Amino acid sequence: MPSRRPLSLPPGALDLTGPAVRHRRGLQHATMEVLAGAGYEEVMPPGFEYEEVFLRAGGPEVAERLVRFMDLDGRVLALRFDYTASLARVAATTFAAASRPLRLCYSGSVFRQDPERGSRPRETLQVGAELLGEPGLEADVEIVRLTLALARAAGLREFQINLGHVGVLAPGLAALDEDLRADVHRWIDRKDRASLNRALAAASPLAQTLLTLPFVMGRRAALDEAERSAPEASRPGLAHLRALNDALRPEEQAHLVYDLGEVRGLDYYTGIHFEVFTAGAGRAVGAGGRYDGLMARFGRARPAVGVALDLDTICEAAL
Repeated sequence: MPSRRPLSLPPGALDLTGPAVRHRRGLQHATMEVLAGAGYEEVMPPGFEYEEVFLRAGGPEVAERLVRFMDLDGRVLALRFDYTASLARVAATTFAAASRPLRLCYSGSVFRQDPERGSRPRETLQVGAELLGEPGLEADVEIVRLTLALARAAGLREFQINLGHVGVLAPGLAALDEDLRADVHRWIDRKDRASLNRALAAASPLAQTLLTLPFVMGRRAALDEAERSAPEASRPGLAHLRALNDALRPEEQAHLVYDLGEVRGLDYYTGIHFEVFTAGAGRAVGAGGRYDGLMARFGRARPAVGVALDLDTICEAAL
C-alpha cells in the first residue's frame, strides 16, 4: 500500500506564497516596463532545451550544474540553465534574417544545481536583456545605463556596479605557463597577494603586472592609478573603461566601482564585465558584460552585450 506521508520538497526547491509572490510579480512588472520602454522585445524560449545548447554556450564546466533528463527519443534535455544561451539560439534561427541590432529581453526562471553548495535554490527568477549585433562603446554604455534603470525599478537604492574589462588582465594571464594560469586565477579571485608574490617572483615583467593590477579598485581615479603600472597591451581596456565612465552622467557614475581584479567569467566575456551588489544581499544580485564570441558558437557571429538581474536575491535582501 503506498505511503500517505506528506511529500517534502527536493533540496533547493522553495514554495512561495502571499507577499513573496506579490513582491516578485511586482518586480517583474516594473523591470519589464523599463525594458519595453527602452525598445527591448520580450522573448519566451522554452523551459527546456537540448543540453547541447547550454554546453555550447557555457562550456563543459556547466555540465554538472545542469538539471537534466532524457526524452523518449533518448536525447538528453536540460531545464533552462540561462536565458543568454537560449536567446543566442533564437537569434541564430528565428531572427537569422532580422536587421541589426536586436534588442531582446526576458523574465522567468533558470535552473541550476551547485554540487558544492547544495543549500542554494535550484530555481531562480531572473529578468534581463541582450543587445545583439552592436559593437563598441555606445552599446556598452546602453547596457550599463539599462542596468542602472533596472536596479532602480527593482527598488534598489544602495547599490553599486563593480565593473572591469577583460583586456586589462588578459595580457598578464597570457604570459603565464598554462599549468599555472588556473592557480593564478584562483589567487586573484581570493585577493591572495602572498601566493601571487611567491608564484610570480621570477615571472616575466608582463606576468608580474598581475601583482598590482588585480588589486586596483575604486572610482574613476582608480583607472588613472592602474595606468601607471599597466603594460601597453592593457591600456586599450583601461581607455575603454575611462570612455564609458565619461559617457555617463555624475549621478550614474556614483553607482560605479571599477574592480580590475574580477576574474570570474573571463573565459566567457570579451570586453566589459560587471556584477551588481546591494546592501543586505550576501552575493551579487545581477551580472552582465560583453560576450562577442558566443553567437558564433550558434553559427551566426554577432557582437553581444547583456545583463541579468536575480529577482529572488533582490527580494531576500529587502526583508
